[in-house]
Amino acid sequence: MTRAPVPAAAPAPPPPTAPVGIISTRLRPWLELEFQPLSAVVDAEKGEIEFQINVYNSGSAPARDVLVEASLFNAGTDQDEVIGQFFGRPAGPGDRVPMIPPLQRMEFRHRVKLPRDQLRLFEVEGRSLFVPIVGFNAHYRWSGGDGQSSVSYIVGRNTDGQKMAPFQVGDGPKAFRGLGAREHTLTVRK
Repeated sequence: MTRAPVPAAAPAPPPPTAPVGIISTRLRPWLELEFQPLSAVVDAEKGEIEFQINVYNSGSAPARDVLVEASLFNAGTDQDEVIGQFFGRPAGPGDRVPMIPPLQRMEFRHRVKLPRDQLRLFEVEGRSLFVPIVGFNAHYRWSGGDGQSSVSYIVGRNTDGQKMAPFQVGDGPKAFRGLGAREHTLTVRK
C-alpha cells in the first residue's frame, strides 16, 4: 500500500506592517473668524457697519452646515451680558455653507445695522459719540458632533495713535472709512 504524499505546510503569513504617517483619533474642524470693518454709516434711520469676514477652518476635518450669524451691539455697561446672550442662542435659520474643508477659508462681505433710536450715544464735551461692537456666532457640524466659534470686535476709526476713535455723530448723515477693530474679550470656542 502506497501512501499519498503529505502536503507541505503553507508558509506563515508575514507579520502586519505598522501604519505609516500620522494617525489621529481627534479629527475635527475648528473655525477661526477674521473680521475687517470696511465702512460705517450713521444717519437718521440707522447705524450700520459694512464688513468682510473670513471663515478659516484650522482643523483637521471638514466643517459642515456652517452658519455664521452677525449682530451689531452698543458699547456700554451691559455689553457683555447682551453679547453673551447672543453667543448662547442656538443656531437659527439662514443660508448655510455646506462644507469648509480643512485648512481652507471662505470670504463673505455683509453689513449689520441697528435702528437709529436703538443706538446708545455717549455725550463727551458736547459731542455725540457712538462705539459699536460687532459680534459673530458660527455654528457647524462634523462627524463627531457640533461646534461653535463666537467672537466680537470693538469698531472705531483708525488714528495715527494707539487708540481707535469713536464715531462722532450729529443730526445729519455721516459716513466713515478708514476703520479699525480690536477683538473684545468675550469669546466662545467649543
